[in-house]
This record gives sequence, structure tokens and C-alpha cells, in this order.
Amino acid sequence: MTRDRWHLRHGTLAGGVRSLLPVAVLVLGLLLPAVTTAQSSPPSDSRYTSRADSIFRAGEALERDQPLEALRRYRTAGALALRTGDSVTLANARYRTGITFWGRNIYDSALLHLDSALAVRRRLDDETELARVYNGIGASYYQLGIYEPALEAFVQALRIRRTSRDSMGLARTLTNIGKVYHDWGQLERARVTLQEATHVAEQLKGGAAALGYALNSLAMLEIDRGNFGEARQLIAKSIEAYGRPGGRGSTADTVESWEFNAASQGVLLLREGRPQQARVVLDSVLQSATARGSDRARARALLYLGEARMQLGDMTGARTEFTESLALSRIVGQRVIALEALDHLSELEYAAGNAHAAVGYLRAFRVLRDTIFDQDAALRIASREARAETDAALRANMQLQSRGVEQQVLISRQRSTVIMGSIILALVSALLLMLVYNQRRERARAAALAAANAELASLNEELRAALADVRTLSGFIPICANCKKVRDDRGYWEAVETFVAERSNATFSHSICQSCGPKLYGDLWPGPLSG
Repeated sequence: MTRDRWHLRHGTLAGGVRSLLPVAVLVLGLLLPAVTTAQSSPPSDSRYTSRADSIFRAGEALERDQPLEALRRYRTAGALALRTGDSVTLANARYRTGITFWGRNIYDSALLHLDSALAVRRRLDDETELARVYNGIGASYYQLGIYEPALEAFVQALRIRRTSRDSMGLARTLTNIGKVYHDWGQLERARVTLQEATHVAEQLKGGAAALGYALNSLAMLEIDRGNFGEARQLIAKSIEAYGRPGGRGSTADTVESWEFNAASQGVLLLREGRPQQARVVLDSVLQSATARGSDRARARALLYLGEARMQLGDMTGARTEFTESLALSRIVGQRVIALEALDHLSELEYAAGNAHAAVGYLRAFRVLRDTIFDQDAALRIASREARAETDAALRANMQLQSRGVEQQVLISRQRSTVIMGSIILALVSALLLMLVYNQRRERARAAALAAANAELASLNEELRAALADVRTLSGFIPICANCKKVRDDRGYWEAVETFVAERSNATFSHSICQSCGPKLYGDLWPGPLSG
């Protein structure tokens, strides 16, 4: 069973059996800064906090090209942060220290520092960084072939990343979990998980690297499932994804991503029965891994090259490459690669008639296999996952119930609001109707009053006219030419003064004019002064 188990980037480190020499070199390289830092105990001050962070940042800049110097900077920054109470820098320094050890295949030291970072991170309110530490711990255990704690750590990271909506981290953690299932032989669960990882990565803006990683892992799974055509398409998509902007962060990332897909192409050619073509591809992968100093990648490439030589009938060359792969895998703690190398060596020795050597390799294979693929552990993990799924379903149900109660309260409030609004609207409508009614009635009253006033004015005018007619003489008045009596409407003749007095406000006073006075009184008329 051949699979790609060496691309768990963005993961952190875990424990395992490691070579003592590189550990001793790194630990001795860290002693001097620790002693120097211990001799100076700076007071808790923001200046020292800033200094610890600056030293940590300097270590990050050196990590890729000068890992030993980066480790010394991290150690100094962590010690200073511990004394000044700077928990964030302390957690960052311990995490990066673990990552650096992981990159150098020293997983026991990696786990030591990652567990320490986890203890600090749990006290800080930063879910994204906490999930990153969990993912790193899972990646470390995975590289050692210790799947139970690896899966536990990945599941913790997955839980946090789902709730914190860290889609980039979610895609990577899902891919890591899928690879664990793949190695464990649970191919269908691996397929479902890797397909989800691919879907999540496809939705990400700037998620080209995560997508390339998921597609490559899914391609390796399909190779083991015998779906070679689909595997070839997935490898092509992975290469295309890594070629997008953001798919390769540096030259080293470019080389590493090429190695992933080249190794997958080599394995695909092996499974299709084309060992000569596979050997050409895998030789280039081995040269690249050797050039960048990755013993883990070299061990994997040598394992595949040994398989190619077996198919070509070169048993001596195959034995040499399997033996070298076994030695390297033991140095870097790649127990799954070692397991496959032991299996192939046992088969070669048996075919060569070396029964004693074949039995020795077979025993070593079975012991390692039982350690890695512990069925009891598989059952425990399955039980734990089922329990986790049940707990998640219960939490989701409780959330739905809580939301249902909230919705009921909201609906009740809305119903009350609607009822009150309807009542208020009805009252306002009634008030408006009353106002309109009263306004119309007032307008009708005003119109009636205006009409009555107009009628009264007309009547007054008529009365005035009648009064004028009554009190004012007008028109023709029949009068006797001799006696001067006036004839009324009834045909009677009456004196002028009687006629006028009855028809006007005039009154008469009798006197004698100058013409009639002499005639009536003769000489007794006093003359012009009378009258």
C-alpha cells in the first residue's frame, strides 16, 4: 500500500523515536542563549515586551535559511516573554520552535514545544492560533505514524475551525484528516473528507495552495482505489492550482509542490504498469529532495524507485533502494515508509531464497504494523468520532431549539406589535373619520349660514326698497288742475296735504303765501313781511 504521507504543511510537530545526534546538536545550540537570558532578569516593562516580540520576528525571518539561528532567537524571545508576562509572544515562540524542529524531522522535540504552546494558547482568546497548534500536533503524530493522537488533534482543530469560520485552515485540516483515513485503510471515509476539503478550498479567494494540496491527496487516494483516469485528472488540477497566484509562496514552495505532483505521477505510472517511465519521473523527485535536504522526501522517493526496479526485474537495485529508504525512514521517524520498505524487503529476500532474512523482515513488519494500525485504536477513534458527531448533532439541535424559542418570542412580540398597531391604526382612522365628518358638517353649516345670510341680506334689501317705496313718493300723481286735490289708488280725491302725509314722513304747517294774502285780506295783509 503506497500513499503520500509527507505533505502535512501548516501542521505542527509530534513525538517519535529520533536520531540522538541532531537533537544533541540543536539542544546544545540553544543552551547559550538560555543561560544568557537567565542571567538578566528584566523588570516587567512594555519595553521588554516589545523587545521579546522583536526578537521573535527576527527569528521568523531567519527560519527558512538559518533554522539553528532562528531556534536561538525563539528561545531567547520565549524566555524574555515568560518573565515579562507576554503570553502571546511566549505562545508564538514555542509554536515556531516546534515548527522548526518539525521541519528538520525532529518530531519528539517538536511535540515538546507544541504541547507547551498549546498550554499557553488555551489561556488566550485566539481560536485561529489554537487551531493551528492542534493541527501542528496532529501533523507531527501523523509523520510518526501514530494515528490515534494525530486524528484526535486534527478533530480538535477541525471543531475550532468550523466554528471560527477559518476556511483556509478548515480546508487543510480536512485534507490532513482525509490522509489519516487513507493511511488507515478507511478509503471511503477518506474520499468523503478529501472531497469536502476540495470543495472548501475551491470557494476560497487565494486558496490555491490549499486546493493543490487537497487535490493531490485525493489523487493519491484514487490511485489506491484503482481509479487511474480520475487520478490523472486530479493531478493535472493540482498542478494547475499550484500555478495560480498564491499557490507558491516561495521558491522552496514551488519545488516542494512540484515534488508532490511528480511523485503522484510516478506512483500512477507504477500502478498502470509503466515502471520505466515511472523511474524517470521518480529519479527527478529523488534529485530534487536530495538537493533541498529533505530526508523524508528522499525516503519516499527511494521506496517508489525500489518498486519500479522490482517491476523491471532489477532485484539487486530494488534491495539497495528499499534498504536505504528503510534507514532514512527510521532516522526521520517515518514509520509508515519503514513499514512498506520492510514488506518489500521481506518479499525480495523470500524470492531470492533467503528465508532467514525474509522471516526477520516479516517479523519486524508485523510488529510495526500492529503498532501503527492498532485495531483497538481504530475502534476507539470510530467510537470517539461517533460520539463527537452525536455531540455536534445535539449542539445543533439545542441551537435550533434555542433559535425556535427566540423565534417564538419574536413572533409573539411581532404579533403583539401588529395588534397594537392595528388598534392604534383603527383609532387614528376613526379620529380622522370624525375629523372629516365634523369638517364636512362645519362646512355645510357655514354654507347654510352663508346662504341664510345672503337670503337675509336680500330680504333686508327688499324691505329697504319697500320702505323706500312706502315713505317716498314716486311716479305720476293725478292732481286737480283747479282745486289741487290728489286722486289716490282707490279713485278718491283728497287734499294734497292728506295724500302726502299718509305716504311720507312729511308734515304740513299752514301759512299764506304773498300772492294769496292780499287777495284774502285786502288791506289788512301786512305786506311782504308776513308769511
